[in-house]
Amino acid sequence: MKNWFLIIICSTIGFMAVSCRTQKNGLTDDNITQSYSSDFSPEQYFKKLNDSTSKENWLTAKIKCMVTMGSEDIITSGQLRMKKNEVIQIVLMDPLAGLLELGRLEFTKTNLKMLDRFNKNYIDVPYSEVEFLKKCEIDFNSLQNLFWNRLFIPSKPNLTAKDFVYTNLQGEEPTYSSNIVLKYVDDLLTYEFITDPTKAALNKTVIYGTKETDSQFVFTYSDFKSFQGKPFPHEMCMSFIMGKQNASIEFTMNSVKNKSGWETNTKIPNRYTKMEPEQLFKKLIGK
Repeated sequence: MKNWFLIIICSTIGFMAVSCRTQKNGLTDDNITQSYSSDFSPEQYFKKLNDSTSKENWLTAKIKCMVTMGSEDIITSGQLRMKKNEVIQIVLMDPLAGLLELGRLEFTKTNLKMLDRFNKNYIDVPYSEVEFLKKCEIDFNSLQNLFWNRLFIPSKPNLTAKDFVYTNLQGEEPTYSSNIVLKYVDDLLTYEFITDPTKAALNKTVIYGTKETDSQFVFTYSDFKSFQGKPFPHEMCMSFIMGKQNASIEFTMNSVKNKSGWETNTKIPNRYTKMEPEQLFKKLIGK
C-alpha cells in the first residue's frame, strides 16, 4: 500500500505546479478598459469583495482532510496554521493512532519544507529546486491568497479593479443578480475567480492553460462562517486534473481561531535524514 502521507504531500505540491507559473504579459489594455453598463461598477464591486475578506494575520483550525487520488481515498485529521505573509503549515495526524503526528507540510516565503515523522525524513528546499517546478515561478503570495480566500495575480501583491475583466458565467456583461467572474489572462494560464455578489464572497478559483491537454486546477470554497467578524470558508476543496491523473484534497475546518503563539518555523530534528524532492516522488510511485 502506498504511503498515504506522501500521497497527500505530493497532491498538495502538485496543485502548485498548476496554479503558480511565471507571469508574463497580462491582459491587454483593450480588455482591461472594457466598458460596462451603468448598473455595474468594477471599482465598487472590487472594493466590496476586498472589504468582505478577512483582515486577520493569524489563523489556526482543526481540520478533517479527505484525499481522493485515482481510486484511492484517504481520510485523516490535522491542523491548519497560517501567519499572513510568513507561513502556511498543514499538520497531519496518523488516521489510526489519532493523536500521533505523522508529518507536516510548511510553505514559507522562500522554501518548501516537509517532515515525514514516520520515516524520519525531511525536505527543506527553495521552490526553484523542485525539479518538476523549475519552469514554474512558485509565488507565496498566490499560494497564501488561495488559502485565505482572496483574489490574486502571480507576482503582483497589490491589485486594482482594472487588473480584471468582469463577466457573468456565460461570458456576458455582468449584473448583480447572478454570479460574477473576475478574469485574468497571461501567456500561459487563465485565472477565473467566481464570486457571489449577494454575499460579496469568492466561491471558486479556476486556473487552466490555453491547450486542451493542459492541467486544470479548481479551488472551491463553501460553508462560510464568521471569523473575527468576516465571512470565511470552513470548507475548501482543491481538485486538479493532470493528464489522466485526477486528484482532490478537501479540508473541513472547525475551531477556527485568530491564535498566535505557535512555532512558525518548524525545526528539523538532528536525527532526520534529508531527502531530495525527486526521492520523495520516486518513493511515492514505488521506484
